[in-house]
Amino acid sequence: MANRIDPAAKSIRGRNTQNLVEKILRSKIYQNTYWKEQCFGLTAETLVDKAMELDHLGGTYGGSRKPTPFMCLVMKMLQIQPEKDIFVEFIKNDDHKYVRILGAFMHVQSQQYSIKE
Repeated sequence: MANRIDPAAKSIRGRNTQNLVEKILRSKIYQNTYWKEQCFGLTAETLVDKAMELDHLGGTYGGSRKPTPFMCLVMKMLQIQPEKDIFVEFIKNDDHKYVRILGAFMHVQSQQYSIKE
């Protein structure tokens, strides 16, 4: 149940927004302990706290190509699709550079949604 998209979330051309992430990376994220322990039950408000805990960004790392917490939070944001105002507040955050990057990344993705629609 934790891997389902929010029922109120918009779809892109009738597709699940989580499909923007490759299937292999998506399945590794779903199996990751950070996803299971830290991202389960996150809302738009609690996602901000987790984003402030980020100390690096990236896609995958290590020999088994484990997903980073940054990618897990990107997947969670694609899953719950918070309002665009939250992206703007992430971008305005001067204290935490990784929060700004997360907000900018999701802002670009949301602009792609509106352009494609």
